[in-house]
Formats: sequence, structure tokens, C-alpha cells
Amino acid sequence: MKRFALALCVPLLAPGFALAAGQTHEAAPMMAPAQKPLTADDLVNEANAPQRSESAKTILDRFTAGLGQTNPRIAIFWNRAFNDQVSDWASRRRVVVSGTGSVRGEVPEGDLNLDGESRAAVQSETRSGRSSGPAAPAFDLQSGFVSQLSRAGVRVVDRNAIMRITDNALEDGTFERLSPDQARLEMRALDQHADYLLVLSEVAADQFQIRVLSVKDGSVAALVSSNGMPPETEEDRRWVATDRGFEKRERRVSLKDVGQELALQTLEAL
Repeated sequence: MKRFALALCVPLLAPGFALAAGQTHEAAPMMAPAQKPLTADDLVNEANAPQRSESAKTILDRFTAGLGQTNPRIAIFWNRAFNDQVSDWASRRRVVVSGTGSVRGEVPEGDLNLDGESRAAVQSETRSGRSSGPAAPAFDLQSGFVSQLSRAGVRVVDRNAIMRITDNALEDGTFERLSPDQARLEMRALDQHADYLLVLSEVAADQFQIRVLSVKDGSVAALVSSNGMPPETEEDRRWVATDRGFEKRERRVSLKDVGQELALQTLEAL
């Protein structure tokens, strides 16, 4: 009797089994693999990692192709502030003197009554100090930066040189030599001898900020924040034979390399 009942149940269950076999089910969610917690060393390595993904040749070719027939002139401020101070002279106090008076008299044609009022103001100005900020970056860094810009067709102009050239051209009697305004002379020199102003600031031992501004209209052409670390290549890693066997030696990054890398990232942003 039990065998008969089991035989009846099997045909009834078979369609259900076939239906279940034909259905698809979404995979059960898998547990995400455990992630390694960030450490202080990880943050340092991330901050020191290279920030450029394109090759130097790609950047230079694209920038050169975009120049056309022009070679932009760029003046560089090395750790020198470029702010809203438009003059060396600043007024710290203002003295106002006022008074009233009247004059009465006679003339042959009749009586003359004169009433007058006078008011005078005296403004005292002092020359404010124009600090240039921290010392300029090392010469090797400047050399790498300028050489990379020149390789891209940029004409780099020196701030001090264009100021002296502009000042010399103004020696025609129209320029006040008693108290020359260095801030206004600086801006006049930039307007006459540069297309862009590049302000490079070393905010930390391994961190730089770069602004590129149009001298003509003040527009911001590029903003770059970088550690200047160039990406590694196969040539940077060499195997050197030692008395302990072959050891991998990585090329040390020089200040000139950092300067070239900062220039490349600036060209990439432009």
C-alpha cells in the first residue's frame, strides 16, 4: 500500500520539478572581501604618487599643435605673491582742516559783501613693504621648469629684466623718479612684455601650487597642485650586480626632474 501511494505522488510532483528547473534565479549576494584599513604610510604614499597619466611626448605635441604660429610669453613669479596690492604707497591717516570766514568792504560802485568758506584735506601716505615671500625654489628646479617650457615653444621672460627694460623706456621726463612705484611698474612691465603670468608657490617641502593668469583680461588659464613626482618608467628600475647578487636600484628623482614634471603638468592643464 505504501508503494502504491508513493507511485501516485511522483507523477504529481514531476511537473513542479520541471518548472523549477526551467526558472532562473539571481545569484545570492556575496560578501565583499575584507579591505585593508588605511594607514599613515598609505596616505603618505598616496600623496607622493605621480599625478600625470599621459606621456611627455603626448603633452608636448598637443600643446605645440595648439600654439599655431604664436609662442606665448610667460613671466614666472617664484614664491612671489601676486595679490590685490596695486601700489607701494598706502594711506594710513587723513587730516581734514576746515574753516569759515567773511569779508565786508566798500567800493565806489556800492557796498560789497563777501562770504567765504574754506576746506582743506591732508592725506599722509607711507610706502608699504612688498615682501616677496619665501626664497625662490632651488636653481635646479627652476632650470628644469624653464627648459621644459622652452622645449614646448614658450618664451619665458624674467620679471626683473622686464621691469628694468620698462623703467628704462620711461626715462623721457614723464615718469616720476622721486618715488617710483614698484607695484605699478611691475604691472606695466607685465602688460608690455608678457601674455601670461605664472605664479609658482612651494607650499610645503613636497607640494607645489601653480596659477597661470592672463595678463590681458585676468582670466585663470590653469590651476595645478602637485608634488612634482614624475611617473616611473622601466628605465628607472635597473638591476645592478653586487656581491650579494642582483639588486634592483631605482633612479633617484632630482630637483631638475621635479621642475620638468611640474612644467609638464602645467602644459597639460593649459
